[in-house]
Amino acid sequence: MKEETAAAQAGAQESLPAFTKQQFLESKLFTAQQKDLLNALLEDEETYTTDHVKQQIEQYLKKAVE
Repeated sequence: MKEETAAAQAGAQESLPAFTKQQFLESKLFTAQQKDLLNALLEDEETYTTDHVKQQIEQYLKKAVE
């Protein structure tokens, strides 16, 4: 059952629009501080969904300080 759900979610994510790092940096969706973080976290040649980028920001902010 979990495998079916994971497969369905993966298929749904593929149909979501994906954007480049540059498009996110030019977007009004994120603050200047978030854009600085995205500039460091995202790869230039990759595309990302908005949900994936928001998850990356959250994961980075919740990461334990070493």
